[in-house]
Amino acid sequence: MPSVARAQAKEVPFSLDFRIYGGNSPFFVGEESGINKDLGLSLKLDGAPGSAEAVRRVASGTHTFAFADIATLIEFSARNPGQAPKLLLSIFDDFPACLISLDKKPLASLKDLEGARIGIGAASAATKIVPVLLETNGFDSKKVNFVTVDVKIRDSMLLRGAVDAVIGFDYTSVFNLLEAGVALSSVRFFYFSQLGFDFPSNSLIASRSIVDSDPDLCKRVTLATARAWKAACKDPSAAATTVHNRDQLLQIPVERQRLEWVRDKHILTENVRNNGLGHLDPTRMENGNKLLQKGLELSVAPKLSDYYDDRFLPDASELKMI
Repeated sequence: MPSVARAQAKEVPFSLDFRIYGGNSPFFVGEESGINKDLGLSLKLDGAPGSAEAVRRVASGTHTFAFADIATLIEFSARNPGQAPKLLLSIFDDFPACLISLDKKPLASLKDLEGARIGIGAASAATKIVPVLLETNGFDSKKVNFVTVDVKIRDSMLLRGAVDAVIGFDYTSVFNLLEAGVALSSVRFFYFSQLGFDFPSNSLIASRSIVDSDPDLCKRVTLATARAWKAACKDPSAAATTVHNRDQLLQIPVERQRLEWVRDKHILTENVRNNGLGHLDPTRMENGNKLLQKGLELSVAPKLSDYYDDRFLPDASELKMI
């Protein structure tokens, strides 16, 4: 794309899914490596308290693009169809949400959940579908004591024993626990996928207005995103260094391990290895949409075309991760 490479860099407001850390470090790789510059871009990357805020930012127009969870996007889209952002590129092919417990009281099966105190975030789309997943698997969700907690203290509550488990994304919570001195062998994970929710997660989204008004920019940002994630997955240490450059309190070894965790568990899935980054199987998405309809109490099941625009996908060679 020589004409794009020669273009003057355009600063684009971009919301991350969470605070700056290893889980979103590839976007900083795009900035520091020259990937974005070569495509005439400069992303103004802002941290966020979560995907819900990232989606709202893009919908309100304060940010043009964002990295956000698809389930959260779908919930917003169903309730605000006229202003909802669009999904451009799926990045996490595996849903990271799970129940996280410790081996002193492990929750590894449905039977273990009876009477358990589980800390959940009030605004998370992921937590809203848990009762439906439990009921779908023949378990009475009323037997669980769900405790609404602030995400900032969620993991510390688990450590103190104030709750028996928390619901969160594995790569966020597990490293909080490891930094607190917990051995990885002592952490137990009970994934939503084990309950039948096989769905992608964090993805590149764009404002509806920019999709309509500047498709060229959408193509360039999508291509830059694909190249940045491929580069970061090949060199996690370099990626961790980019976020350390932004926040000196971040530890490079920890953030490198966080990105490696994301890469190995949620990006380089069999689907991505065979079909490339961003491949969305219609049947898989339809099944997930039906579960989301029940969990989010939507009047109709979302359709992939309601929230996804595939016109901006790069060539297959750009999406091949290995």
